[in-house]
Amino acid sequence: MFQWNKSINAINLPASKVMHLFRSMREVQLALPGVSAQQASAFLCQYQAEEGVATVAIFHLHKSKVLCFYFSDPLVVPMQKIDSMLDQGLNFVESMGFLMTDQDIHLLDVADQEMLWASLPIKAGLLNEEESPPVEAPVRKLDEKPAAIAETLKVNAAPVEKKAVSVAVVSSKVVKAETPAVTLDKMSSKVDSEPQVSENVDDLLAAVEAMRAKRPGLRARKSAPSIEEMGRRRLQLHETVGRILASL
Repeated sequence: MFQWNKSINAINLPASKVMHLFRSMREVQLALPGVSAQQASAFLCQYQAEEGVATVAIFHLHKSKVLCFYFSDPLVVPMQKIDSMLDQGLNFVESMGFLMTDQDIHLLDVADQEMLWASLPIKAGLLNEEESPPVEAPVRKLDEKPAAIAETLKVNAAPVEKKAVSVAVVSSKVVKAETPAVTLDKMSSKVDSEPQVSENVDDLLAAVEAMRAKRPGLRARKSAPSIEEMGRRRLQLHETVGRILASL
């Protein structure tokens, strides 16, 4: 189980203590308690603590500019249980729709480890963007006469109005000339493409499941499927083959 610790906004420790580091391959629409749905990235980190190894899942909410740290319960486990806790963390993050990839930080050189770790927002937290100073509008000098100012505005406004009218006329003609008519062939092609969306989603889910099954060490630690599970998979395979044959 992973719980949100709202008092933590960064993991400020050296890269040499980071044992495993995973990162999401793409952004996902995510909604957390009290936060509106928005695009987010995910990280999973295991690092050395005082009494063992800690595991934390981090979600970077881009619109709100917030880092959400979900720590494992228990927070620290001994070295013998880090693989099991890593699997729990990956399942937790991937259950929200993220597809994680291993950064192999433990295989890099010391300099590359520090460079990779420093480039991530989870080390030092998110920095608040500085507000740009407001742009001041130029002020006309007070010594100019009101009559002269009014006369200048009239002279400058006349050509501007003519240009605006001419541009509006030309743009209306262009829009009328370039607007294509919607044909029945295009509408029928859109209707025919809708059934392919569900098939593409099924193919994507199958690819994600295959990549998760190929994760090093995870498949070996899973128990053998039961008889009921084998029957369900066999039935699903028959339905998939049937759909493929029907589409030929």
